[in-house]
Amino acid sequence: MITIKSIFKEIYKHKRILIVANVVAIISTLIILPVPLLIPMLIDEIILGKSGQITELIDKFITVESAGYYILIVLIVTIVAKAVSLLLNLLHIRLYTKVSKEVIYVIRKRLLNHLQIVSMKEYDMLGSGSVSAKLITDIETVDKFVSSAVGAIVVEFLTLVGISIVILTLNWQLALIILLLNPLALSFYMHIFKIVAKIKKRENQAIEQFQNFLTESLELYNQIRVQNREKFFFQEIDKRAKEIRDRGYNFSLKSEMALEISRMLITYSHDIFRAVGIFMVLIGALSIGKMLAIFGYAWIIMRPVDKLMNFVHLYLNAKSSVERLNEILALDVEPKYPPKVNPFKDSVTASIELKNVSFSYDGESEVLSNINLFIDAGEKVAIVGETGSGKSTLAQILIGLYPISKGEMFYNGHEVREIGYEIIRENVGFVLQAPLMFNNTLRFNLTLGKKYQDKEIYEALKVAQLDTFVKSLSKGLDTIVGKNGTKLSGGQRQRLSIARVLLDNPKVIIFDESTSSLDTETETKLLDALDEYIKDKTVITIAHRASSIARANRVIDLNKL
Repeated sequence: MITIKSIFKEIYKHKRILIVANVVAIISTLIILPVPLLIPMLIDEIILGKSGQITELIDKFITVESAGYYILIVLIVTIVAKAVSLLLNLLHIRLYTKVSKEVIYVIRKRLLNHLQIVSMKEYDMLGSGSVSAKLITDIETVDKFVSSAVGAIVVEFLTLVGISIVILTLNWQLALIILLLNPLALSFYMHIFKIVAKIKKRENQAIEQFQNFLTESLELYNQIRVQNREKFFFQEIDKRAKEIRDRGYNFSLKSEMALEISRMLITYSHDIFRAVGIFMVLIGALSIGKMLAIFGYAWIIMRPVDKLMNFVHLYLNAKSSVERLNEILALDVEPKYPPKVNPFKDSVTASIELKNVSFSYDGESEVLSNINLFIDAGEKVAIVGETGSGKSTLAQILIGLYPISKGEMFYNGHEVREIGYEIIRENVGFVLQAPLMFNNTLRFNLTLGKKYQDKEIYEALKVAQLDTFVKSLSKGLDTIVGKNGTKLSGGQRQRLSIARVLLDNPKVIIFDESTSSLDTETETKLLDALDEYIKDKTVITIAHRASSIARANRVIDLNKL
């Protein structure tokens, strides 16, 4: 699980860079720390004629003819010191930014690695919109915290400590006022913002719900429009957008109110502080120069205090986001079976056997119950059954998308726990009834990133009765198909999906209503071409069409198993 503590452990892994960055931050702080003291102290030494260290130090190196030169020299030193401090701060920012972005990358990679092995049953229940909302919105919140935690907070804390030491040296009574009142304002802010952080969590939940519903609605927009339900769905999207607006308003208002009230308390402490300072000058307990120097430091101390309050803000938000990210890590993973044997190796195809196989999505009602089935190697089987009988679920079990709840599954006599799901999916092809497409080229949708020669691709397209169509396109395989293949017809998408599976040359092929969108003539041509390709392979066809069922060696009624 991800925790704030584990994030800091990840930050600590970059300790070499952190040490360099901290050294740079310390040097930068030491350079800039005396600067606010220089010009105010000249008031005591030049205008009031008191002896002081600044003029004495200048006199050791340079003969000064008039008081104006002291001011000019101090001004030049101030400008140079600030410039050097700025350069060091930029280096510090660069080093810390590198660390923070690396830490966020590690967190994001950990989540993505978990998603690679998560159970599809779990993933389907959570929804892609919910996952993407967490990977974007919540990661961004944690990113802001990490950037603050490993960057600005170190410099601001050092600045705060340094200024505290300086003003305590100048006048400890006056310093105690500002050093005691500021923490009180900060503690008030921390208390209030713990409540506000809960509101932020609810806002993120609203964003997740909005993104989940929006993603699904856009993916199914064709169906929505066909059913003339645009108004309803966009009203639902608008309702969720209003929820984000209301929760976002509530969070922004209360967080800003807490911040402003805390800032006001800090300004009150400074008003008290300045009033006491003037009074001390009046009674002779403090010089004007020292008073102005302390006033300058007191103003500068506002920045680190403000940054600390912002850090608390980011910390509590990050804590809430980490909880939501852990929802991804809490998803059950797909069973991992180390491959002990590859039953497909050196085999043209494979037999399939199910023994007392049961499956349930929710752990209560079973979609499949005690299924016993044997399919011989090279056999062509058609699986039929009533709607909802579990035909598509059985297909997904056979390729390992849904691990079985009970029972055993064998390929060439070897149980799945000996084989491992990766090897099964490498050798068992699955053609979906409603294939999904990337908004990318035909080539990418066929290969999904694997390397194939154009000749191999066109051979698969020829079997799928799609080669003539692709060759007729001006950009051929480099034609963009649109989101989810909107530029293709339903039949073209199905044939593209068949070609995609044929490219992988699987040992076993499962067709799930894979020709339902084709006209009779095209289907006949495709099935004729497939006959030669699949003649030695085990083929399972889930179909209602008589043309698909007629080509099977055996028809299995799932309701009778």
